[in-house]
Amino acid sequence: MADYDKNPSPYLQQAFSDNPYRLLEWTVFLEELGQVQGRKVLDLACGDGRLTRVLAHGGAANVLGLDVSNEMLDRAKAQNEAGQPDAFPDIVDYKQVSASDTGFALADPADIVTAMYLFHYANSVEELTAMGRFIGRNLKPGGRFVTYTISPDYDFTDAPDDMERRIGFRYDIVNPPEFALVIKDFAVPIWQWSRQNHEDALRAGGLTDINWHPLKLPADRQDLASDWSWYLDNASCIVMTARKEG
Repeated sequence: MADYDKNPSPYLQQAFSDNPYRLLEWTVFLEELGQVQGRKVLDLACGDGRLTRVLAHGGAANVLGLDVSNEMLDRAKAQNEAGQPDAFPDIVDYKQVSASDTGFALADPADIVTAMYLFHYANSVEELTAMGRFIGRNLKPGGRFVTYTISPDYDFTDAPDDMERRIGFRYDIVNPPEFALVIKDFAVPIWQWSRQNHEDALRAGGLTDINWHPLKLPADRQDLASDWSWYLDNASCIVMTARKEG
């Protein structure tokens, strides 16, 4: 994931653009996340902290964002300094920790674990399983996990040639299950794992009640449905939820 440290600008420009893809990215994720007020939340692969700030705005009692990129964490911390817009220095904190670390464990596990874009960074089933165990180890019994990830059902060969112009990014086929996410001159390797791979990894962490939630537009923006049918018919991402046993 070197480009997140060396060349994050194209990714960040796309992530905060006004492209309607943002609606697809957030609508189902936030619906499934539900209320976070008063909850302790662990946000994995937090990047520059955009989700941690949403969680804090939603009333979370405590939010810890973890990421492996120094550059992205520096940006997250800078935006969380006292006096900055959307800063929550008493609620939000950040640490450099990999979500496949086998030793990291919160003294007080989280009520909710979130992750926007995590599992597709696992370069092997073993690393994916380590992520599942990491989640389970840091989630309270009965706690919820919500993630936005590459869809196991996505057909990389069926993407339009002008996908990057339409949506702001594209995928290059490398050596399946390895692919590359490309935004201008930014590129990062990603992997597409099966539903079974994902579910086995979460079960290894003691999670159950695993469900998949296809993307959709918000009810008040159905005017975009025809323009975005090409993507929704073969959506590259999906929301997955699970619950810790107990």
